[in-house]
Amino acid sequence: MKSLQGRVVCSTNDKTVAVEVVRLAPHPKYKRRVRKKKKYQAHDPENQFKVGDVVQLEKSKPISKTKTFVAVAVVSKDSTRVTKNVPQELGLPLEGQQASE
Repeated sequence: MKSLQGRVVCSTNDKTVAVEVVRLAPHPKYKRRVRKKKKYQAHDPENQFKVGDVVQLEKSKPISKTKTFVAVAVVSKDSTRVTKNVPQELGLPLEGQQASE
């Protein structure tokens, strides 16, 4: 099974988060791709995830009747990019700095 990734929709329970996983699947009759949503209960031992966080679900042994996944933090693609200011590295002033001089 491919690892699941989704968004936390509920974190009110202690050590448990509800994660909504969205996938695209073809419609049986019209063959158009439609969004299918499913909610999974995942174990969050430190209560670190809040509503709206993107998490990855890892399969584990059953923790309770409904929990068989552990929520793991996902590094978002935006935070992995390092933004470099090329003008500062070259010693060139930015546009806003030129007007003030």
